Amino acid sequence: TAWEMVNMIWDAGVPRDVLQFLPVEDGPIGQQLICDRRVDGVILTGAWETADMFRRWRPDLRLFAETSGKNGMIISAAADLDLAIKHLVTGAFGHAGQKCSASSLGLIAADVYDSQSFRDKLVDAASSLVVGPSENPSAVVTPVIREPDEVLRRGLEKLDAGERWLLKPTTLDGHRRLWSPGIRLGVTEDSWYRNHECFGPVLGLIRVRDVDEAVKILNRSEFGLTGGIHTLNPAEIDRFVEQVEVGNAYVNRPTTGAIVRRQPFGG
Repeated sequence: TAWEMVNMIWDAGVPRDVLQFLPVEDGPIGQQLICDRRVDGVILTGAWETADMFRRWRPDLRLFAETSGKNGMIISAAADLDLAIKHLVTGAFGHAGQKCSASSLGLIAADVYDSQSFRDKLVDAASSLVVGPSENPSAVVTPVIREPDEVLRRGLEKLDAGERWLLKPTTLDGHRRLWSPGIRLGVTEDSWYRNHECFGPVLGLIRVRDVDEAVKILNRSEFGLTGGIHTLNPAEIDRFVEQVEVGNAYVNRPTTGAIVRRQPFGG
């Protein structure tokens, strides 16, 4: 896609010595390019580890980076639960959960978290998503871009103490890149899953007392890319907007799919 875009820009008249296309690995060639003193700045969309690597290569680098997300959706006891479930599932499992802004965590008010009706509806919504290859136009959960690495594999296959599967993810037809949605119950602020970016179709649920506790947990994340809330209580919305520390804050909508020229991604 980057190559196609660059060709369009050249065709539109931007000179090739102004815009150049140079795909390189992260190793010696990339390091030489970034450390060259003629490079004034770098714009990065990628993992936190990549941004950290660039900083170590060149500590004085002007780096504009949009990096990892461990994004949370707060669901209040005052939420429209049907809409909240719809948006949580959309944010967690659309594009196989591989959007940087995907809802990886649900911070659920205790009364809602403990409700069997809520859990049943959430499972129904997630398990009804069509899982299939990218050429299937009905598929919502499509293959992950590569076979899961160690972190994602643990997120999809291994539970920690106190956790259990509300919906267990499985591979389809033995295809190691095609996974059905998974939902983990019993995740806590200190859980391994809470503190690692799992770039795939898996969602963890954290039980919270109220919106205030949920916002505090969101704000203590190392990955504050996006965060959202579902509530019909204006006071809770005001507190969330005032206190949350994320790059993009969403109210009563999914954490993915910002609309160009209407919802700025980055503030």
